[in-house]
Amino acid sequence: MRIYTGKLPSKKTHNPSYMKARRRGRKKFYFSRREWSWAFLIIAVIVAIIAVAIFGLGPEEHPSMRAAILDGLATDYPNQTFIKSAMEVLRGAGFEVDVYSPENISLNLLKELPSKYYDLIIFRTHGGRIRQPIGLFIGSGLFIEKCNPDSYRYEIESGYLLLGRPFLSNEIYCVAPPHYISEKLRGEFRRTMIIAMSCFTGDDNVMASAFFERGAGTYIGFRGEISPSYADAFTITFLRKLYFEKLSIREAFDQALRELGSDPHYGGSPVLYLP
Repeated sequence: MRIYTGKLPSKKTHNPSYMKARRRGRKKFYFSRREWSWAFLIIAVIVAIIAVAIFGLGPEEHPSMRAAILDGLATDYPNQTFIKSAMEVLRGAGFEVDVYSPENISLNLLKELPSKYYDLIIFRTHGGRIRQPIGLFIGSGLFIEKCNPDSYRYEIESGYLLLGRPFLSNEIYCVAPPHYISEKLRGEFRRTMIIAMSCFTGDDNVMASAFFERGAGTYIGFRGEISPSYADAFTITFLRKLYFEKLSIREAFDQALRELGSDPHYGGSPVLYLP
């Protein structure tokens, strides 16, 4: 005796002719080789997007970093050893490096720096203090390009630019003060590290604050007078500790300062500012 718990089987299911006709009536779907390729490609893209969203970019998938060295001292105090060493350190850390010689450094270049998306900008330029009308020195300036009072008359007369003469030089430069940095530059930095290898650029936080207003993430200046040789030595030491030894910015700065101390000639020393 057979016991059925559901419907009784249809007689058709035991009919060979019926089952053969039913199988012939079924539709079969096939993918061509090209269609399979597209399907696998779409799946791979979806998986990659999900992986990036969850885990982020891997260490080898980051876009290359960019650095700029504005070597305005190349005429008065050339140091190709510094330039080659800096490029070696930075390229070894994965940077693309642009070096600007004095004839290529201008106020127009300064204005465009944020839009060039540099991760590191080194100003190897002259620097100076700014004497305010009340007689106090507040803020500092970067000597950008040689000029005369007629070069940028409006910006000079309106106070955005200053005229200055470097120590032991008769050349007149257009000097960019902090408010020129905060108001005249175009675009925003992307957490860029700024190293201003110039005298007095770290006497107070005014210049640092101007760069921070434009999106910079780190600022290193120098307090007091410094020699170019000292600034070169400190900057290379700092870069090596930061990118070769993989120290944090604060640790790299502190160790470089402990090793070199203050400038043995003028007594100046570097200063680190963070937002």
